[in-house]
Amino acid sequence: MQKTPLSSRQAYFVSTPLLVIMGHFFLVPLYLRFAGRDAWLGVIAGFIAGAVIFLAMGRLHALMEGKTLVEKLDKWLGPWAGKALAVPLILYFFVLSLVTLYGFSIFISSIFLPDHPRWVITVSFTLAMAYMVHKGVEVIARVSEWIILYNMVSGMLVSLALHREKHYEKLLPILQHGPAPLLPVIMLILAVFGELIVMLMVQVHAEKDSGTNWKAYFMLFISCFFIFPSTTAGPVAIFGEDQAKLLAFPVESTVRLISVGFIERFDLYGLTIMTVSALLRLALLHYGACVATAQLLNLKSYRWVNLALSILLGASGLLVFDNYLELMDFLRRYYPYGAAACGLICVLWVIAWLSKRRRAQSSPA
Repeated sequence: MQKTPLSSRQAYFVSTPLLVIMGHFFLVPLYLRFAGRDAWLGVIAGFIAGAVIFLAMGRLHALMEGKTLVEKLDKWLGPWAGKALAVPLILYFFVLSLVTLYGFSIFISSIFLPDHPRWVITVSFTLAMAYMVHKGVEVIARVSEWIILYNMVSGMLVSLALHREKHYEKLLPILQHGPAPLLPVIMLILAVFGELIVMLMVQVHAEKDSGTNWKAYFMLFISCFFIFPSTTAGPVAIFGEDQAKLLAFPVESTVRLISVGFIERFDLYGLTIMTVSALLRLALLHYGACVATAQLLNLKSYRWVNLALSILLGASGLLVFDNYLELMDFLRRYYPYGAAACGLICVLWVIAWLSKRRRAQSSPA
């Protein structure tokens, strides 16, 4: 199978929408429902608990030697155990893709295009995703490089524009109900970080300086650390705890308050950027599932796998969930289990390190 390596810089830009779309958009309603005005504290605690995952990912990429996770599992665990572990990984990537596809389709159809049938939006997203994956991960990386820069600039401008609307005294008192409500938020944040395991299906250049990979994930950690807590605290600071808990899309509701001159719906600009970011997240997860499936079946190319999984994903996006409430209930019940991927990343880091050390000891001086 032809491999397209990415630089560490590209890995940073590709992984940013992967985390941001889920962590600071889809899950914000759950943060607020679990912890209320203390949700931002739970997010920060989750970052503290999950910091080691970013370190592990940086070190893992330096130890992968240009191989994907499925290829390395065969080498570390043997062909049977390696393939057995690859199957749940593929299902994991597929479910995350399904959540992204349905979640953004229902968001667009309910907020911006209520007169259009949802299947049109779902099919459009699926076709765009399939084409992007067909063109290769390099295309995903190049689009990510420019859209993330727009996201960063736009995020700062939005924060400044809403500054007068925010009343941070609404976040007080802190921890009125103790630390217990923070625990579900911490698990959700760790589950978001666990999604980084899909990056092990992307061939990243083994830099001469092994620290380069770690620096890319360090920058990712810092970027998300500034974005997630502020986005979580914003709706409470603007609307108050009780009203913020009732919002289906708190981030969109806050951005909608911005008006610039004759532009009354500034959130349409945000929709454009978030749509591209969601598509990049969807394409990356789908790419990981396609490559993993192709390598599991010992295929020379993932092209036909892309076609088959795209059809299956598009159909699932239309049939699995009936409404937005079902999606949120699914995320509330099952998404926190994704934190197990964090443990898997740490275990893989140890296995990779031991494997490298064993080879170094057995090689002649």
